[in-house]
Amino acid sequence: MSDIKLFICCHERQAVPAHPLLRPLQVGAALAGERFPGFAHDDEGENISDKNRSYCELTGQYWAWKNVRADRYGFFHYRRYLYPDTDAKRPYIIRRDPDLEALGYDRFAALIGRYDMILPMGEDMRVPVRDHYARHHRAADLALAEELVRQTHPEMAAALDTYLGGTVQFFGNIFIMGRDVFQDYCAWLFPLLAAFDGEVSDPGPRVDGYLAERLLGVYATYRRHELRTLELPRAHFYAGGAYYKRRALNVLLPPGTKRRAAVKGVIGRT
Repeated sequence: MSDIKLFICCHERQAVPAHPLLRPLQVGAALAGERFPGFAHDDEGENISDKNRSYCELTGQYWAWKNVRADRYGFFHYRRYLYPDTDAKRPYIIRRDPDLEALGYDRFAALIGRYDMILPMGEDMRVPVRDHYARHHRAADLALAEELVRQTHPEMAAALDTYLGGTVQFFGNIFIMGRDVFQDYCAWLFPLLAAFDGEVSDPGPRVDGYLAERLLGVYATYRRHELRTLELPRAHFYAGGAYYKRRALNVLLPPGTKRRAAVKGVIGRT
């Protein structure tokens, strides 16, 4: 088995199943009032942990980029994991907890080893990415990030137009990449975000994280023709009443459907 590290990014204390692939990682550790035992912490070594309020899980990605060596790097959230179902019809399922046996993790390592880049299954929001971003965030932020890409990487202009003008999105800053791809992606992403931060005096909470979600799609669009690429579904974990609410929602309004998109367009994000 190659050296695969799938980091589970947690900003609050959560149970992470013991598994050879999984590495619990506390993000924003520099800002936290406690250090989670048994976790790696993103404020060790070279880091940007103190930027977590704007960068979200990206502070964990930066830490791994600068401090960890692996053959494959993956980044999940404490409530969202990828799982190896290559026949999935929907971008995610709802579960109570991460039952890795039920999710097929016994065959995950072999699947990971065959690909350079694994993305979350694209979710068709039925509206262009630019317009979707403007519905929920400040449109000027994405416009500035787009302009920075055009200035510094003009060869990516077509990928920008293709992804941001399309309706399918990769959510969550969730992915698995081979070492060379991960190094290249981080060396591309973090200078862009630093340049954005330098031009916006008060970017607001989580803005760099939101932008990176869209920039991941641009990067993947630009490089996927030359990389062995796979999309896998996510499992979302909820406890108590939230589990039943989310299950019901996904039955009534399946993700990626026109029905769900129409309802979101009327009442906003559900």
